[in-house]
Amino acid sequence: LTGLKNRRYVREFLKQIIERAKAEELRVTLFLFDIDNFKHYNDTYGHNVGDMVLKQAAVMMRRCCRAHDVIGRIGGDEFAVVFWDCPARLDKAQPTQKPKAERRGADAGHPQEALFISDRFRNQISSADFSFLGHGGKGVLTVSGGLASFSHDGMTAEELLEQADKAMLEAKRSGKNRIYLVGKPK
Repeated sequence: LTGLKNRRYVREFLKQIIERAKAEELRVTLFLFDIDNFKHYNDTYGHNVGDMVLKQAAVMMRRCCRAHDVIGRIGGDEFAVVFWDCPARLDKAQPTQKPKAERRGADAGHPQEALFISDRFRNQISSADFSFLGHGGKGVLTVSGGLASFSHDGMTAEELLEQADKAMLEAKRSGKNRIYLVGKPK
């Protein structure tokens, strides 16, 4: 439906990139998000419109992410993005290698770039005009999400999935339309 990777692919990639991160000191951050009140759109406008919402969210997320980040729909209206840093030898857009401390993120293990991309997506979707939702289609869709980083928030794919999910649920409980880091709001 969305053209994104599936749950199984995302989980397997996350496991593999964490193993690679251990060897190469890469930064890996998992972003889980879902569309706030998605059931309302399906119930009010029908499943065809719900499908269009999912497709549009996928398109917008692709536009916000870097080419090497892995984006997947992992169920219903829930999505995952695996942000990771390319090693210097593969990242042609970065002519010089950043210092190790800067690559790993200055905010207690939470990479700033993943947070920036996630929040940019949240802002774009909440201000987009979804004409298929009628005259009131501008600014009605929002997303809530959670970010978890290797090795700060977990050492395995399962731990990162669990921690990002907890952060996402806390963002929803706190009023929705938010991105939370594990342990604190953005």
